[in-house]
Amino acid sequence: MVVEDRTTVGTTVYPLSPIDIAQGDSHIMFVYFYRNRDCSRSFMPTEVLRQGFHVTTRRFSVLLGTLAQVDGRTALVEDNSRPNKPRFEEKRHEMEFSELERSEYAWRQWPQDLDTRDIAEAATSKSNTCAPLISVLLVRFSGNSGVAIRVKIRHSVLDGLGFTSFMSYWSAVTRQYRGPCSAPIELTRYRLEFDRDLLLHAVNYSPTVADIHAAEINDTAALEDSTTPQAIEPSSMHVIRFSAQALQRLRHDFGSASASVSVNDVLSVLLWRSFTRASSTSTHTRILLACDVRKRISLSPVYMGNASFPLQLSIARDQLLDRPLSEGAQLIRNSVSHVNSNYIRECLEMLEHNKPILGADEWDGDKSTFFCCTNCSRFGFYDTDFGCGTPEKVMIPHYLTTGFSIWLPTKDAGGIDVVISMLDSSFDSFCLDRELLEYGQIIL
Repeated sequence: MVVEDRTTVGTTVYPLSPIDIAQGDSHIMFVYFYRNRDCSRSFMPTEVLRQGFHVTTRRFSVLLGTLAQVDGRTALVEDNSRPNKPRFEEKRHEMEFSELERSEYAWRQWPQDLDTRDIAEAATSKSNTCAPLISVLLVRFSGNSGVAIRVKIRHSVLDGLGFTSFMSYWSAVTRQYRGPCSAPIELTRYRLEFDRDLLLHAVNYSPTVADIHAAEINDTAALEDSTTPQAIEPSSMHVIRFSAQALQRLRHDFGSASASVSVNDVLSVLLWRSFTRASSTSTHTRILLACDVRKRISLSPVYMGNASFPLQLSIARDQLLDRPLSEGAQLIRNSVSHVNSNYIRECLEMLEHNKPILGADEWDGDKSTFFCCTNCSRFGFYDTDFGCGTPEKVMIPHYLTTGFSIWLPTKDAGGIDVVISMLDSSFDSFCLDRELLEYGQIIL
């Protein structure tokens, strides 16, 4: 439902949807690494990058807004008279860029600033409403040998598609400033939709004002309730690479029996099985998938709000591991096929009322292995050219929670780098998983 004061001069109000609010205080963060191949003195000039950045934030004007309560609903408020200034910083580091390359961009080699979550900066509607919704840190390596650009955007404001659209526009604007042509860039491909009502109307859903706010508060309270500190087992993040050829073999070996099964279905269950095998104490296992619904309902493909809905499956550990991998892939495909308007509407209601995600069962957390897949491999990270070439590497900072994985594209087209966080006590078993190593290579 559109808030009535949306037409107020200089002010636009976008009430957030339950799936936006479910992102909490989290941010989308990626780091782009660029090498100065030609040893150019004018490599990635800071002021040109800064200028392009500010032009782009004006185009993505929601990033200049603040989060606030409007008529009982959490909303994104744009006030043209008082824009929420984004943050753009530059720092220099004594490390040569080649040191990062030799380490395969291992997190231990990163300058500390790149790998900081900066949770204190979270722009919550309950605390610091003026904290920036987007920030950029530019790290320039010794001798101008390369740069790293860390971009952090509030997840409730934009999703992965919105993030990569921002980067595409920013790089295009910057290329224009660096080139001889002063004509404006073509905006047709950057038509954007920020109105969250588009999603709600597509599935005929009307949120309950009080419950959305209550769900947000209850979720935050649950996160902050730590009266009984628990011992935390050490965990680490790792990278498993699947080449384009390996993915083709995987699809051929386990998905070819069904035309509907995708390589993503097969890779999801392969990782789920390997992760579950390494967690030997569990009796049951769960997987959480993020399903983009833009093509499943009448929703604009340039809708920039959150449109990836959770899909959770639970199964007995032995049932997952003893059956053929192909059956697990078919199970995932059958579940994904049920993500339609009815499912989305029910999911919105559960999120709004702070209920368990659809598909969750009653297994206790200490008896159930949890694994989550977020597939970002379809996004064009490696097309982000600011006029000095495409990135050598795109990676996330070291912040994933145990059991979570993010899929990123490789620089060589068609491959996938799976970034996964797992307990250190489980990693040795994971490294020896024969089924996994038949197709994937552990890089970090």
